[in-house]
Amino acid sequence: MDSGLYTAYSGLRATADLLDVVSNNLANVNTTGFKSDETFQKMYNRAVAEAGAGPLEDAINNSAAIGGSVINLEPGVMKSTGRDLDVAIEGKGFLAVQGASEVLYTRNGSLHLNNDGTLVTSDGLTVLGEGGPIQIPQGRVSISAAGDIEVEGKAVDTLRIVGFANPMALEKVGNSLFRSVAEGATVEPGQRTVRQGTLEQSNVNPVREMVVMIDIMRRFESLQKTIFTMMNNINERSINQIGDVVG
Repeated sequence: MDSGLYTAYSGLRATADLLDVVSNNLANVNTTGFKSDETFQKMYNRAVAEAGAGPLEDAINNSAAIGGSVINLEPGVMKSTGRDLDVAIEGKGFLAVQGASEVLYTRNGSLHLNNDGTLVTSDGLTVLGEGGPIQIPQGRVSISAAGDIEVEGKAVDTLRIVGFANPMALEKVGNSLFRSVAEGATVEPGQRTVRQGTLEQSNVNPVREMVVMIDIMRRFESLQKTIFTMMNNINERSINQIGDVVG
């Protein structure tokens, strides 16, 4: 493949991958507890191993790719709901919940009671307390700033809130759940505050994401035009000139 064409194609592919990330961020702008993704690009130099490769060869053999993405763990805006089973964590930590085969973590504190009185997330996953799955009896629920749960003044359990020394070890599972390759540790009350009747909103900045998306679309269009030009003009002229034998 023509080196310049390959470079343009790699840029097109990287731009498409970046668009996927931004589109997903925008799609979750109203998802409670959602954390946006940030991407970074890296360059591959296909000429670097070639002895004596000059600046021009380096330039035309460079290709772009999305090097990966990181989760932006900055807090979202806190929104008051007044609902007893809505909780938000101000500061460090995640609610621990029981997944199908592992403990997962979330900042989405939109909680509910299932038919047997078990406290669950909006996805139906069991919320874990210091004593295991949390069972809530009938009555008015009160949740303190430390995460202590009481019903009609009687202690029930304490929300299990977990933090991680290396948040980069977190991996997304769906839109507001995370798994971790490293074991977490309980976050002490002094490092976080539980707000009853409050939900943490998505941390996506829609204005910023829209600006990025417009820039991506312009780059995408420019690369498309470049590929079209190379495919239909430059190569055609090269073939005609090579085939024109001077007598």
